[in-house]
Amino acid sequence: MFDGFGKNDPRKMPKHLFWGTLHINYPTAIRADIAKQDFSVCPRHWYIDAAFRCPRCNRTFVFSAEEQRFWYEELKFYVDSQATHCKECRKEMRQLKALKQEYDRDIVSALASSANVQQKEDLISVVDALTEGGVQLPEKILDNRRVLQQQIERLRGQGAA
Repeated sequence: MFDGFGKNDPRKMPKHLFWGTLHINYPTAIRADIAKQDFSVCPRHWYIDAAFRCPRCNRTFVFSAEEQRFWYEELKFYVDSQATHCKECRKEMRQLKALKQEYDRDIVSALASSANVQQKEDLISVVDALTEGGVQLPEKILDNRRVLQQQIERLRGQGAA
């Protein structure tokens, strides 16, 4: 008898919903509310603690049943998506993304000769934080950092602050 993608038994859920898992802890299974999910053919009838390896830090982490419920029912992530990085790396990557957006937003005004030293220093700090976070930056961003540093030195030489 067809179980409808694991509707009655979490062990019969399609394996693609747990692609790359190291371990699935079936006793942690909690029933899903598929009416709150975004799916096309195959809903997730169950949320189950599943262990994965973070490709960024190489640590093992658990994508918990409760996290899955939040992702798929509250945040409305597509049910075929899953956490591929640990919470710490996801948080750090969001912070690095925010810094990159700050750079993109402020670079034109910071390069303007009328920009103050503090704005230029702040943007240099953003570039440095991105580099320290392991982000591979295009050469243009590194060039802009050098230009900002030269502008700061020139402004300080003129007595501006």
